[in-house]
Amino acid sequence: MATPNKIDDSTQYWADVLSKNWGIKSKLTRLDGEYDLNFLAISTSKKHLILKVMRENCPEWLVKSQISAMQHIEKIANLPTTPTVFLSLNGQSCIEVADKTGNLRYLWTLEYIPGKCLAKLRSKPPSLVKEIGEVLGATTKALSNYKNKKLDRDFKWNLLQSGWIDDHLTCIKNKKRFELIKNISVNFHRRLPELKSLNRQVIQNDPNDYNIIIAGDYDEQKSVSGIIDFGDMCVAPRVCEVAIAGAYIVLDAPSPEKSLVALVSGFNQTCPLTKLEIDMIWDLLLMRLAVSVVNSTMLALEFPNDPYVTVSQKPAWDFLENHKINAELLKCRLRKACGQEFVPNERRIRSWIYKNCGNFAQVIGKPLASVPLVSLAVENSSIPKNPFKLSKHEAKEIGSAETCENEIFLGYYNEPRLIYTAREFSFGPYKASNRRTVHLGVDIFAPAATPVFAPLDGEILAIENRENALDYGGMIILKHKTDCNDVFYTLYGHLDPNFRKQYKVGTKIKKGEQFCVLGDISVNGGWAPHLHFQIALTINGLENDWPGVADPDDLGFFNAICPNPAAILNLTDERVEFRPIQKAEIYAKRTEKFAGNLRLSYDDPILFLRGWKTHLFDEWGRPYLDAYNNVPHVGHSHPRIQNIASEQLRKLNSNTRYLHPNQTDLAETILSKLPESFKVCFFVNSGSEANELALRLAREHTKAKGMITTDHGYFGNTTGAIDLSAYKFNKPNGVGQPNWLELVEIPDDYRGTYKRDDPNCGVKFANQINQAIKVLKSKNQKLCGFIAETFPSVGGQIITPPGYLEAVYRQIREHGGVCIADEVQTGLGRLGDYYFGFEYQEVCPDIVVLGKPIGNGHPIGVVATTKEIANNFDNGIEFFSTFGGSTLSCAIANEVIKVVDQEALQANAKKMGAKLKTGL
Repeated sequence: MATPNKIDDSTQYWADVLSKNWGIKSKLTRLDGEYDLNFLAISTSKKHLILKVMRENCPEWLVKSQISAMQHIEKIANLPTTPTVFLSLNGQSCIEVADKTGNLRYLWTLEYIPGKCLAKLRSKPPSLVKEIGEVLGATTKALSNYKNKKLDRDFKWNLLQSGWIDDHLTCIKNKKRFELIKNISVNFHRRLPELKSLNRQVIQNDPNDYNIIIAGDYDEQKSVSGIIDFGDMCVAPRVCEVAIAGAYIVLDAPSPEKSLVALVSGFNQTCPLTKLEIDMIWDLLLMRLAVSVVNSTMLALEFPNDPYVTVSQKPAWDFLENHKINAELLKCRLRKACGQEFVPNERRIRSWIYKNCGNFAQVIGKPLASVPLVSLAVENSSIPKNPFKLSKHEAKEIGSAETCENEIFLGYYNEPRLIYTAREFSFGPYKASNRRTVHLGVDIFAPAATPVFAPLDGEILAIENRENALDYGGMIILKHKTDCNDVFYTLYGHLDPNFRKQYKVGTKIKKGEQFCVLGDISVNGGWAPHLHFQIALTINGLENDWPGVADPDDLGFFNAICPNPAAILNLTDERVEFRPIQKAEIYAKRTEKFAGNLRLSYDDPILFLRGWKTHLFDEWGRPYLDAYNNVPHVGHSHPRIQNIASEQLRKLNSNTRYLHPNQTDLAETILSKLPESFKVCFFVNSGSEANELALRLAREHTKAKGMITTDHGYFGNTTGAIDLSAYKFNKPNGVGQPNWLELVEIPDDYRGTYKRDDPNCGVKFANQINQAIKVLKSKNQKLCGFIAETFPSVGGQIITPPGYLEAVYRQIREHGGVCIADEVQTGLGRLGDYYFGFEYQEVCPDIVVLGKPIGNGHPIGVVATTKEIANNFDNGIEFFSTFGGSTLSCAIANEVIKVVDQEALQANAKKMGAKLKTGL
């Protein structure tokens, strides 16, 4: 066994060697490596390259094999992900040089691949993993005709030779771990004859996550920029390459199966795999991890202080001990991802079912062709009220309105629904983790005790009573055969479990024979009486526990295993298959009907159809944690806001020209939260209007126009608000800074002129105000005031340093100006310790602006000010906003403030803020 890197690492010595032999003067930085020295060389001309200094006694053939393999790839495929090897001044690809101790070393240089290793990425989306597979496949294909007998060697990392670990399993002292690795090895040896039967070629053999380089900054699209380190090359079946990559891709992946499927499908695109190869991937992947943990355990015993040798041990053990991957289903997934038949004769089975459509017995004894369908889809239904908890009442009342008109109705196949709220329907640790929402069967709603008939001959495969709430209740699975003896299965759920007295597993059921009845809510899982009817083309990996509902991100796979059962109900697929609203169509219409500067968030825009408190739901029912939007102050679709809005709309929605208690109640509530000096409120429709009105109030009060604000600010989309917003007017094609406005530096004590380690940085930022006032005077602009978000949001969510606003306000007031606090994003308790942001700075503004959060999404804005300023604005010209301060708006805003208080949301903001700050 080789010894980890102990070579002299004198960077200057090797820099001199590089300069002498390659003519490149550079600064060297040591990089990681297990046995060899690796340096990043940055030349005086800023050229980047890699200098490799091989370990003592490293065979020359190994160095030259790596070089020739990379040169072969460059010649055959010209892959930009394979580094180019640079020749020395005398035209050699590698040279032999003595180190400082006199020992000879092989040296070579190659292209530096920009980016970071895959291991250091926190997020590895399937699209990126698929690209990794494509690049590995292309590399493997390019190496398929590269011949090098030296690489057909005895090597512990060659999967063909992995059996060596059997003699070293005793190094694993934990009994459970010992048995785990032993079982993996046993399964590997069962497959070894098949593995040896495959064609062999040279493979890179070490595509671990430290040898895959990813380009793209944190805010850019990621892509594969390089595959490095060909030092472990060997001759082996090509499937070993993708299995080895998969062994690292699954570690720490939130959804290991999806990541592996993405990798293998990408590899298959550029290097097509056979069905046998695909079926071997999982066992080979596990064996690679077994080799890794055995090897690292042995090395850790030999070199206990060297962290490199155990770099992947913990995540490998975590995966091996805790994964819940179903091996049989995984084979089906991988086959399908690679375009193979995932079930023997699946196409023939489908064809037979469609051919016999119209000849099957009616499942409930009646034709269903004219029976109406009722949608429970995300886009069509508000059930359940709480998308994370379907109540017993809601479950039993599903479809009750339709039942009044139609005794029987159908529920769609492939319909995304939010009614599946039991813990079993979510696979992750959080509410927004991998939730199953898409219905995989057809529902037939009918009265309890409705007879159920076999649509074709079958045999009972499973007979169960699942008594948990919102489960199946009585459930039967029938096994069927086609004319060609191909097997498929049908499932019947929500039955009366009394059938267990008459039938057992193995009982033959004839076509048209009644074998059960629909259960009522006391025995069918608590649902409105209905039959869940589903088919499956295989039960390998499923057995009796079929998913009746699929994760939308896994839908393609489960649609293949459990296709539309319409034909067995003597219906067309189109009759019962739900087609959700098409995001692409909505996007196209929006692009056509709206201006291009009405932007969408995200490269792949999201279509949201429902919201509940802190979560949003797209058209497929995927939940998203909403940590971005500041509008729903008390949460999306808060029940109390729903109720107060609908109640007020049933009474009256009028304006401020008429008396109504809602308006005065809201004014009193808002003023009770503000300092004593605030006596008057104005109601408008948005934060933009509120800032515009605040500007008018200030100008009328001071009889001046000159304003000062911080750089990068944003105050809304009205003309006056845009004139104040450097974030808008300083953009390319912006209107530019108006003559009456001066900008001061945003008080960012991390990136700004003054840093947080200076206790006076807040005052120093504030002292820029005096210069701004001087500039205004030089332009004959009298000072009107200062406006800013208390904590600048667009400027970077800046927490202003202590003393900043106190010093700003003092200087503004000394020169006759007023101080406006934009509290649209910081007000109403969301700071935790403070109800308003200005309280944090221990100041009292003259005008406070509130916006969208106070309406929880309903359009309302508020300007609060002193009596003196309000009186000066009352100049004989009426102020009126048709919908500003409407009875509906005031009722909603008043309820929002009550919810904040009564549900202790300010205390919750403090608690969650502390948790986030600690975690970050």
